[in-house]
Amino acid sequence: MESLGQLLVKWAQGYDGSSAYFISKDVLCHICGCNLKFINVTTGQEQVYRAEADGIGTLSACSAQGLVAFSELSLNPKIFVHFFPGFTKKAICSGGARLEYSALAISETHPYIVGCSTLPEFSVYLWDLNTGALLTSGSMSGLEATQVTFNPTDWHKICVTGPEQLGVWTIEQADKLYKLTCSDLKLPFENGSFSAPSTEPERPVGNPSLDISVGDAAIAGIVGKMAETFESTFDDSIRRVQLTSHCWTPTGDVYCGCTGGQLLKADTENQTVNMILRPTDGMGMQDSDNRAAEAITKAAPTVHDIREGSLQCIALHHDGLYVGGEDGVVRCLDVTGATIQVMESFLVGSPISSLSWSLYYNKLAIGSTKGSIHIHDIAKASSIEPLFEIHFGNFVGIDVISPGTIHCVSAREDGRVQIWTIEDSQLCGSCMIGSPVSCIASSLSSSLVAVGSLSGHLYLIDASNPERLRVVQRIHVHRSAILELSFDQEGRFLFSGSDDGHLFVLDARPSNGFKILGQTPIEGLVNSLSTVTESKHGPVKLLATINTRPTQQDTADKCLYMKVPDQACSNITDYVAGPKCEFKDDAINRMSLTFDHPVYSAAISTSGVIYALSSDGRKLNKYNIPNMKSDQELAPEESYQGHELSGGSVIMSHHQRWIISSSPDGRISIRDVDSPDQVVTMPAHSYQLFGTYQLCLSIDALSILSCGAQDGTVACFSWNFTPAGQTKAARSIESARSHKAMLQAGRKRENEILAAMQEWKLPSIRPSELDVTEKKNQEKARQALETALEADELYTTPTPNLGMDPTWMDMKELEAIREEDLEYSEVKTGLRSEIRELRRTIQSMMKTNVGLPEIEQLGQHEFNLDTEEQQRLQEEGDKQVQQVREEMELEDLSKLYLRDVILKECWESMKVKGRSIKAFHSVMEVSNYPMRERTQAELEELAFVTKLREIEKAEIDARKEILDIQKQPAEKEGTGEVDEESEEGVEAGDNPSTSGSLGAQYGGENHLLYSQFELNTAPQKRNQIILVQDAVHRIKQSFNKSFDEVYRQREQEIARIGDKNQRIAKILEDLKTTENIWQPQMDSEEKPEKLLTVDDSEVKVEKFITAEQQAKLDAEAVAEEERKLSEKGDNVRDRALTMMMGGVLEIKKEDELKKDIAVPAFIAGKPQDDWTEEEQKTAKEYEQMVKELNDEREKYRKTLDAELKKLQTIIADTTSHFDDKLLNLFEKKIKTEMVIFQEELKMLRLNRSLLIEEELDSREQELNRQLEVQKSLKVDISHSVVNAKKIVDEFRDVYDIQVAEDKILDKGFKKEFPDIHPILVDQLYKLFKRRPRGLRKDLQGSMSEGPQRSMTGNPYDERPLSARQPCTTESLLRALDELDSETHIPEGIEPPTWKHMCELRRDKLISEQEVKAEALTLADMNAFLQNRQDEDTAVKNKMDGILAALNRLREDRMRFTCNLEIQLVLKQGQVEVESDDFIQVFDDCVLLHRSVIEDLNASIRQLGDQKLSKMVESKDFRKGIHILEWEYKKMIMEIEDLLNKLKEIQMLKVSRDLQEYLNDGDQESKRQQEMMTLEQTLETQKKHHKKHVEDRKKTYNKLRKQIRVKEEENSHMDEELKEMNVCVAERKHVDDSNASARSNTGAEKRMQNIVQRRKLVDLAKAQAQEIAVLRAEVERLRMRTFPALVQVEH
Repeated sequence: MESLGQLLVKWAQGYDGSSAYFISKDVLCHICGCNLKFINVTTGQEQVYRAEADGIGTLSACSAQGLVAFSELSLNPKIFVHFFPGFTKKAICSGGARLEYSALAISETHPYIVGCSTLPEFSVYLWDLNTGALLTSGSMSGLEATQVTFNPTDWHKICVTGPEQLGVWTIEQADKLYKLTCSDLKLPFENGSFSAPSTEPERPVGNPSLDISVGDAAIAGIVGKMAETFESTFDDSIRRVQLTSHCWTPTGDVYCGCTGGQLLKADTENQTVNMILRPTDGMGMQDSDNRAAEAITKAAPTVHDIREGSLQCIALHHDGLYVGGEDGVVRCLDVTGATIQVMESFLVGSPISSLSWSLYYNKLAIGSTKGSIHIHDIAKASSIEPLFEIHFGNFVGIDVISPGTIHCVSAREDGRVQIWTIEDSQLCGSCMIGSPVSCIASSLSSSLVAVGSLSGHLYLIDASNPERLRVVQRIHVHRSAILELSFDQEGRFLFSGSDDGHLFVLDARPSNGFKILGQTPIEGLVNSLSTVTESKHGPVKLLATINTRPTQQDTADKCLYMKVPDQACSNITDYVAGPKCEFKDDAINRMSLTFDHPVYSAAISTSGVIYALSSDGRKLNKYNIPNMKSDQELAPEESYQGHELSGGSVIMSHHQRWIISSSPDGRISIRDVDSPDQVVTMPAHSYQLFGTYQLCLSIDALSILSCGAQDGTVACFSWNFTPAGQTKAARSIESARSHKAMLQAGRKRENEILAAMQEWKLPSIRPSELDVTEKKNQEKARQALETALEADELYTTPTPNLGMDPTWMDMKELEAIREEDLEYSEVKTGLRSEIRELRRTIQSMMKTNVGLPEIEQLGQHEFNLDTEEQQRLQEEGDKQVQQVREEMELEDLSKLYLRDVILKECWESMKVKGRSIKAFHSVMEVSNYPMRERTQAELEELAFVTKLREIEKAEIDARKEILDIQKQPAEKEGTGEVDEESEEGVEAGDNPSTSGSLGAQYGGENHLLYSQFELNTAPQKRNQIILVQDAVHRIKQSFNKSFDEVYRQREQEIARIGDKNQRIAKILEDLKTTENIWQPQMDSEEKPEKLLTVDDSEVKVEKFITAEQQAKLDAEAVAEEERKLSEKGDNVRDRALTMMMGGVLEIKKEDELKKDIAVPAFIAGKPQDDWTEEEQKTAKEYEQMVKELNDEREKYRKTLDAELKKLQTIIADTTSHFDDKLLNLFEKKIKTEMVIFQEELKMLRLNRSLLIEEELDSREQELNRQLEVQKSLKVDISHSVVNAKKIVDEFRDVYDIQVAEDKILDKGFKKEFPDIHPILVDQLYKLFKRRPRGLRKDLQGSMSEGPQRSMTGNPYDERPLSARQPCTTESLLRALDELDSETHIPEGIEPPTWKHMCELRRDKLISEQEVKAEALTLADMNAFLQNRQDEDTAVKNKMDGILAALNRLREDRMRFTCNLEIQLVLKQGQVEVESDDFIQVFDDCVLLHRSVIEDLNASIRQLGDQKLSKMVESKDFRKGIHILEWEYKKMIMEIEDLLNKLKEIQMLKVSRDLQEYLNDGDQESKRQQEMMTLEQTLETQKKHHKKHVEDRKKTYNKLRKQIRVKEEENSHMDEELKEMNVCVAERKHVDDSNASARSNTGAEKRMQNIVQRRKLVDLAKAQAQEIAVLRAEVERLRMRTFPALVQVEH
C-alpha cells in the first residue's frame, strides 16, 4: 500500500469558538481539529494545513510579520512557527511546558514569542523566533493564564491574565542575556474595593497591653508560599473579580474584562487597578434567544445594558473599546470620558467567545461558541455579516449521499443534520430534527438519509435538494436508542440495531413506503453493522457484532451472520413467521458465531471474510465464515498490526479491495486485501480528544471522510497517487462508474417519489392531553365493568389501545391480539356465558349459606372457585406483610443500634452517672457531675507530669539548700496592727487571691501546681493544663461525694415516708375517711435507670402476641388454675384455725371495736310493754354495753386522729429538714461551679497563650523562610550583577571600537580621492554625507503595505523606528539606490569615481546603522545592569526589613514570655478602678498590696494636715508683707512722677512758633488762610491735567490714521510682491534654461574661491577635531594599562 500514494487533507470543517486571528489583511485563521484553517474573508476561499503535531493546543498569529504559531497536544509539547502564505516553517520552540500551553503571543515588531504553561510549572517562557532558542522564563506562582499579549507600542512589556491573576512582565535585555520581571497587580473584589469587609474585630495578640501583629497566615498556621497570598476571607459571597480578556492601550495601560461584567483599567507604571465599569446590581443575564428577537440597536443603549458575562472578550479600536459576551451583542464603549458610554451595539445572536481585528483595523472577526464567525466591516456602518455558520457540536456519524461522489451528510449529537460538498466543503443545507441523534446512514439508491435517535425513532430525510432537507417520515422502530444503521450497497434494505433484543430490516426504497419487513431476535446490544452484496441484485450479507456482556460496553463477543435475498421485499411472507414477523433462520441462513476474543468492530467482504479489530493486542484479525449453520467459535486465520490505542471501527471500500480502520489514536489506516501488512496511515484527529469516531469513503474511494469523537470537526482526505496507485485507483473508479450506471434509472425514479412525499411534522398533541385521554378511557372501562356486573350482563374486555407513539413491535402485538379476538370470538362468547351462569349459581349458594345456622355455614373462601388466583393474592398479601415486617424489623434494628450507641457513649462509659436530687416542697433541683472514666493515656500523661513536677520541686529544694537562700521568717510587731502579709502567712503561690481560684478549698489542692508567676515556657503551660484538669476532676469528685450522701438520705426519707404512709393509710381506713396520701417518688431525672427499661404501663397500645407466645401463655394459665384448685383442697391447718380461733392467731383491739353487740331477739320481736323483767334487765344491760362500746370507739378515734397528725407532722419536719440540706448542697454546687469556672478560665488562658506562641512560631518560621529566600535571591542577583558588569564592559569596548571605525571612515573619505581636485572632493563629501529624505514615511510604507495609518482604525500611535529592526538598514539601502543613480553625478566627476563614492557611502551608512544599533543595545545593557543593581539594593533592603521584623518579633516574644497574664481573685472593695457597665477593664491598672495603699494614704493625710497649717501661717504673714510692699511702691511712683514733671518744665525750649502761638491770639483765621491756599493749588493742577489728556488723545488719533495708511500701503505692496514673485519665477525658469549656453563669469570664479576657502576652513576644523579624538584615544589606551581595583559586593 505504500506504493499507492499519500493521503492529503482536502478540507476540514468545524469551529468551537476558540480564538480566530487575522494573519493578513483579509485572511483569517483558526483551529479546526488537528488542522489550521485559513479563510479569505473577502473571497471566501479556504485553505487547510495539516499540523505536524498530534493535535493543536493553542494558537496565535501576527499579521504584521505574517507568522502563525501553535502548540501541540503531547508531553513536552513544542511550539511550531510558520510563515503565511506558504506555511513554511520558521522555527520550532521547545524546552518549555511539560504538559501543555494555555496561551501564546507573537511580538508585532520583533522576533519573539511568549507562551504560558499550565500544570505543573505555571510559567512564562520567551523564545527567539530566528533561532527557536529559549531565552528566559518566569514563574506565575501556580496561577493559570488564559491570555498573553505583547504591548503593541513596547515589545518589552507583556501582559498575562487569568481568572485569578493580572501580571505585567517586563523583558530586560543585555545583549544575549534576557530576564523576565513580573509585576503582579492585585485584583479588586466584585464591589470594586481591594479589601474584604471584616466580619470580626481585630484581636490583640498576647497581653492586651502588647500590640503584636503576626498576620492572618500565622494565625492560620500557614508557612510557605501560600502564606504570601493567603486571605482570611471565607465568605463565598465576597469574591474577587475573575478576568476573561484584556487589551493594551496606546499609553501602556491595560483594559481587562471580567466574568461579572466589570471593566478594569490597570496602570502598569504605577501598578494600580481601577474598576471603571460595574454592571447594575440585581440585573441578571438575558437569554440569548430573547435577545436574538430584538432588532439591532445603534447609539441608543446605555451603560445599563452591560450585564454579567457581557465582557467575555474585548478589543481596542480607534473609535472605542469593542466588547462581546454571552448575550451575543457586540458593543462599542467610549472609554475616554469619566463615564463609560455605549456608543453603538450590534446583535450577533449567539454567545461571543473571541474578537480579533484585521491588520489595518478595518474588519473585526467575531467568533461564537455556536460554531460561527461574523465579520464587522468598519466602513459599512451597522453591518455584521456571517463568514460561516456551521453550528458546533460533536458528530455522531458521516456518510456519502447518492451517487456517492458529490455530497456527504453528517449528524451532530444535538440533532443537526448537515450536507457538505465533497469537493470544496461548502455547507449546502441543514435541518434540525428536534431530538438527540445517535447514528446516521445514507442510501445509494436514492437521496435518502436515515437518522437514528436516542428515543428509538428512525428519521427519514429527503436530501434530493441539498439546500432544503426535509423529514418525510418518522418510524418508531426500537424501544431504546438506535445504535447502528446500515444500508446495503444497492440501497434496497435498511438494517437497524439497538439493545432491545431485535435487529430490524426495512425496505429502504421510497416507492415501497419504507415498510418494516421483519426482525430477528438477538441477545445483547448491537455493536456494529456491515453489509455486502456479492452480485447485482444478489442477496445482502449482513454481519452484526453483538455484545452480550453488560459490563463490557465497547466490545462485542458474538456476531450474527445472515443473508437477506432480494425477493424478501416482494414476498416477505415466505421469509418471516409469527405475529412478530421474525425471519426464518433457514430463509436467511442465520448463523450466530462467537469470537475467540472480543472485538471492537468488524466488516465483511464479498468472499465471506471478516476483518475485525480485536481487543487482544490491538490487532486486525481475519476470520472466515464457516459453512456449517451452527454456533461455533471463530478463530483468526491471520493477524495484522493494528492501531496504537484500543477501540475504533473498520469498514470495506465499495469495490471491496481496501480495508479502512480508525481508532481513538486519531489515525486512519488503509490496507489492500492482497497485502494487508502494508499500511498507509494518516493522522486525522487528536488522540487526546478520543481520536476518530466514524469514517466513510466515497464510492470511487478517492475521498475519505472522518469525524472526530469530541473535537467537533469533520475532515476530508484525498489521494496523491503514485503511478502504481493510479492503476489501482482506476479499478475503484471503474467500479464506482458501473455501480452508478446500474442504479441510475432506479435512483431517478426513487428520488422523484421521495421528492413528492409530504414533509413530516411533529403531532400537535401534547403528552398531558394524552394522559388525560388515557385516564378517561380507563375510567370508562371501569364503569362499564361495574355496570355489567350489576346488570348481570356479559362484559367483553376492550382491546388495549396504543399510546401516542407506539413502536412497530407494539403495533404487531396489538394486531395479533385483534386477530385472535376475531378468530375465537364465538368461543370467548360461549365461555363468558358459562362463566355468567356459574357466577349466578355461586351467588345463589352464597345467599342460601347466609340463612343457615352458624355451625352449618361455609367460609367465604369455600365459594372461591379460582383457587389459583386466591393463592396468588394470598401470596402477594403475605409477601407485602413480610416486606412490611422486614422494613419494621430493619427500622427497629436501626433504633436498637442507635440505642446501644447512645447507651454505650452516654451511660456505660460514664463512671459517675448523671442524676439529680429534687426538693420535697420546692422546685429546687441539684444535679451531680457526670464523669467519664479517664483513659489509660490520660492517666499515664498525668503520672508523667506528676513525676516530672516532683523531680522539679526536689531539684529546686536541693538548689536552695546548696545556695542557702531559704526564706527567713517574717518579723512580727509586738503590739499594734498586725502586718497583712504576716497575717496571711502563705506564699503568693498558695494564696487564693494570687493563685487565681479557690480550688484548694473545694478538693482541688495540689502542691505540684505551678505558680502563675512561673509559667514562662510552653512545656510548663502544658503541664499546668494537665494538673488543672486533674484538679477539676478532684473538685467534681469531692462534690459528688456530698451529692451521694444527700442522695442516699433522700432515698431513706422516701422509704420512711412510705412506712409512715402505710400507717396513715391504716388509720384512714379505721377512721373511714378519704384523704389523699402524699407519697413522693423518684422520677427519671433522679433515677435515670428508669429510662433504660420500659414498663408495661407505659405501652399504650395492645401488645401483639404471636401464635407461639399465645400457646405459651395458655399453658401457663392452665398450670396456674390447676395450682389454685389443688390449694382449694382439704387444708387441715386452715380448717383448725377457723374452728378454734376464728381464723386469726391474735385478737386486735380495733378488730374488736369494729364488732357490734348482738341485739337481743325480743327487742325486735316484742313490743316494749310485753317485755318481762328479765328482758327489761337484759335490755338495760344491752344499752349499757352499746354506750360503753361507743365511748370506746370515740376514744379510739381520737387516738387515731392524734397519731395521724403526729405522723403528718413528722413527715413535714423531716422533709423540710431535708430541703434545708439540699439548699446547702445547692449553695455548695454554686460555689463549686464558680471554682470549676475559675479553673477552666485558667486552662483557657493557658491554651490561648499556647496558641499565641504557636502563631509566633509560625510567623518566625515564615520570616526565616523569607530571609532564606532573599539570601538565595541575593546570591543570584549578585552573580547577575557581576555577569552584567562584565558583559557591559566587554560590549562597551566593542562599541568604542565601532564608533572609532565609523569616524575613521568619515575622516578617511578624502584620502580615497587623492587625484581629484579638492573642490570636487568637497562636492563628493557633501554627497557622501547626504541621506535619503522622507525616510520615516518610506520605511513605514515598506514595512506594511496598505492604507496610511491615519486612515486606519489602529488605536496605537506610529511606532518609533529602531535601528535594531531588521528592515531598517535594508530600507535605507533601497532608498540610496535613487541617490546612486548617474543623474546625480556632479560635473567633472568620472563614473568610476562616482561608483567608488557610492560604495563608500553605503559602507558609511551600514556603519552608522551598526553604531546606532549597538548604541541602543548598550543603552539597554546599561538599563539591565542598573535594574540588577536596583534589584540587589531592593533585596538588601527587604532583607534588612525582614531582619528588623524578625528582631521585633523576638522582642515581642520576649515581652510576651516575661510579661505574664495572671488570674486574680479579689474581694469586694479591693478593686479601686472605675467600672464599666458590664465588665471591668484592667488594661491600665497596677496590682499593689493593700498595706502599701493604706500606709501611703496615712502618710498623705498627715502631710496634708501639716501643709495646711503651714499654708495658713504663711498666708497671714505674706498678707502683711504685701501691704507694706504696696505702700512702698506707691510712694516711689509718686516721687518719680513729680521729678519727671519738674525736669520737663526745666528743659522746655521756647521756639519762634511757640512764641508766635503764645503771642497771637487769633489762631482760627490763620488756619482758614492756609486752607484757601491749598484749594487754589489743587484747582490749578486739575486744569493742567485736563490739558495733557486732550493732547494725548490728539496724538492717539493721529497715530491711528497713520496705521490705516500703512496698512493700505502694505496691501498694495503684497499684491505687487505676488506679481514680482511670478516675474522672478518666470525669469529664473528662463535663466535656468539658458544657463548651459552662457559662459562662466567672474562671479562663478569668486564663488568657487569662497567655497574652496570654506572647505579649507572645514577641513582644518575636522583635522583639529580628529587630533582631539586621537589624543582622547591615546589617553584612554594609556588608562587601560592602569590596574583597576574594583570592590565587588556580595
